[in-house]
Amino acid sequence: MSTPPLPPPPATTAEGFLPVGDGHEIFWEESGSADGVPTLYLHGGPGGRLTPGYRRQSPAGRARVIGVSQRGAGRSVPGAGAPGAVDLSTNTTAHLVADLERLREHLGVTSWVVQGVSWGSTLALAYAQAHPERVLGVVLFAVTSTSRREVDWITEGVGALYPEAWDALASVAETHGGFDRRDRSSQRLRLVEAYRRMLTGPDGALVDHAARAWMTWEDAHIGIGGGGPAQPHPVEGDRSVSEYERGFARLVSHYWAHDGFVADWAGDWGASPGAGLLGGMPRLAGIPGVLIHGRRDVSGPALTAWELHRAWPDSELVLVEEEGHGGPLMVDAWREALGRLLG
Repeated sequence: MSTPPLPPPPATTAEGFLPVGDGHEIFWEESGSADGVPTLYLHGGPGGRLTPGYRRQSPAGRARVIGVSQRGAGRSVPGAGAPGAVDLSTNTTAHLVADLERLREHLGVTSWVVQGVSWGSTLALAYAQAHPERVLGVVLFAVTSTSRREVDWITEGVGALYPEAWDALASVAETHGGFDRRDRSSQRLRLVEAYRRMLTGPDGALVDHAARAWMTWEDAHIGIGGGGPAQPHPVEGDRSVSEYERGFARLVSHYWAHDGFVADWAGDWGASPGAGLLGGMPRLAGIPGVLIHGRRDVSGPALTAWELHRAWPDSELVLVEEEGHGGPLMVDAWREALGRLLG
């Protein structure tokens, strides 16, 4: 029996651009009920974009749904995918968290439920730890914390499951980026750093060659178990790389090469140096949260979701056995979690 088609997502009721400094303007949009509970949606990537489907997940008439394109991504300007070399020095997790606070103040929101998908769950945790007094609850989908362990796994370790796809990815970095897969020393150049250099450099042809290879790899490693709600797709060999694809690859490699800029995130709050977001979880005491993850998510093993849940007594962990980096059962759990938090 075929699955009935989904209803169209709710239309937006307001949208705009907010200057946030450093020459950036972030795009935001609203939908739902103006007098509902404010909810903030954070897309994946880094470098993803707002896809209208997220607006369906909040209960009709009970939520003021706010979506934002992160710096350099989606409709925010300037875009990270512009031709030529780019400077991403003012595009870090701390900058994104500050942008969200500016947006909250701009929209007159006192506090909100924060929801994040994939990389968006890392950003949601970072924001909640920085501003717990502004967070009513948290819903995380395809949970990540962008630790060094996760980045090394998703860029190199998971190649054990996709050796042919990883070989193609590594070959480009070996030919053009100075990566040496035979080097096992502690000082070796990481694959993700090799891609960061290629993707932000001045050689436009190399930038697009690297972006094509990166997007193909992304599509391979999230393919098990249904795929994400806004998954990337490989660039077909017979067409040019789009600004979105170039920007996505640039921002992902930039953030991942710096381990999400969260390695010492909790240092000012009393956690041990290098503890990252896991070390800052005590900041979320008293805030309810739901972590939704697919057991078959080979690009992001369930260990991260489990560790965060264990360090956050007020959270609930939902593991969907038959899905990976997204899927319809996980989306159902997302919708149900939002309904309970808003209730």
